[in-house]
Amino acid sequence: MGKGKTLGLAGMIAGAAAVSMLFASNSGEQPKAKDDTSQTKPQTEREMIARALEPSLTYEKKGNNYVVTFTVKNQTERVLTVTFTSGKKYDYILFRDGEKVKQFSEGKMFTQIYEERLLKQGESLVFQETFSHLPKGKYKLEWWLEDKNWPNAKAAITFTVD
Repeated sequence: MGKGKTLGLAGMIAGAAAVSMLFASNSGEQPKAKDDTSQTKPQTEREMIARALEPSLTYEKKGNNYVVTFTVKNQTERVLTVTFTSGKKYDYILFRDGEKVKQFSEGKMFTQIYEERLLKQGESLVFQETFSHLPKGKYKLEWWLEDKNWPNAKAAITFTVD
């Protein structure tokens, strides 16, 4: 047997011994990931982490226009990553009197990209749309961030056009 094969075999035996010692010291349980917050943190702390990216939706009436601003803000003390897998960074649906009037993404094609945006504590991503000459009615706007890692980054507002 060659020298390299002997060392490889000795390394495999030492590795197997280390793994069995790990399980023996863990009472037979598998080791837990250090960042597994869903299993090791109390319920209230998990809720705070889930709401770490705080969404808000506001509008301002300017003449016949409604300027709507969607903001997601990092409310934690750590850097958060927002990941976009296409040119569509957000989507929204506008309803008038309960009927869908417009969806941002409907009928559009988006570039295929991969972009990570790092948000430091207190930093925000801000998106804006202007709705012009809306007919009279009661409106509801639902807006969300297009990142599957932040399913709670969504907001809604209602307003009336007279």
